[in-house]
Amino acid sequence: MMKDKRILFLLINYFNEFEVAEFVSAQLAKYLSADVYITIVDNGSKDTSLLNKVVMKYNNVSIFTPEANAGYFGGAYQGLQYYLSANTHPNAVIICNTDITLESENFVPQLQAMLDNSDFDIMGPDVYSTFLKYHQNPYILKRITSNRIKLYKFVTSNSFFYAVFTLLHLLKSKLVKSNTQTAIHHTIDTYAIHGSFVIFNKSYFDKGGSIKYPSFLFGEELFVAETAIKLGLKTIYCPALKINHFQNTTTGTFKSGRAVRLLHQSYSYLLDSFFTDKK
Repeated sequence: MMKDKRILFLLINYFNEFEVAEFVSAQLAKYLSADVYITIVDNGSKDTSLLNKVVMKYNNVSIFTPEANAGYFGGAYQGLQYYLSANTHPNAVIICNTDITLESENFVPQLQAMLDNSDFDIMGPDVYSTFLKYHQNPYILKRITSNRIKLYKFVTSNSFFYAVFTLLHLLKSKLVKSNTQTAIHHTIDTYAIHGSFVIFNKSYFDKGGSIKYPSFLFGEELFVAETAIKLGLKTIYCPALKINHFQNTTTGTFKSGRAVRLLHQSYSYLLDSFFTDKK
């Protein structure tokens, strides 16, 4: 019996349909005949014709429109359920941003070979931020403490506190991380991987893992990391797969008041759900 090589990409559109359509055409279209499927979750759009044209052009692309904006992982979860309503579970599920490029040659065949021969449940590629000028994976190497989550909860309780904290973090990232993270060139186990591109092996779901994250937005990386710890799953960083992340504006870094409130809600959920037993 031939091994299932299907990979499902879950893409979230929220009024960036041109970017989503361009990502499908420029980055994924050449792989659509190689057991690659795409479900676009339309959380909101100005011009649905752009997405509809993509669906009409490529056989393995579908669109799911939730009743209301379901958020990032919330939308991905609904998109996965939509796919599974007519298909068996794929060999891997990828949740990713669309402001990225796949830099590795033969990215998908490489990944399919890794799925056949590697022991992992969650994988993160080498994600290079062209805005921050450093490698965003491995996102967090060791499990963070509840005190750290409490700090995040505190600084997100006020927009001014968060703006100051973010500025200090950016300065530290540019001064420190550009030097420290470029040195990791081999596959390693890690605590958390960056949410811009998350690869879930089918084993993640077979062992009880879920992407049904109750928070609307933010904290997805920690939710996955803590789920892995709870279920004894293996999370790895794999630099052989390379991605550029065009996080090229500060709009996604310096959050609006609403976004800061959502961050606060996410950290509150994570603290109460996973960090009650440790300092």
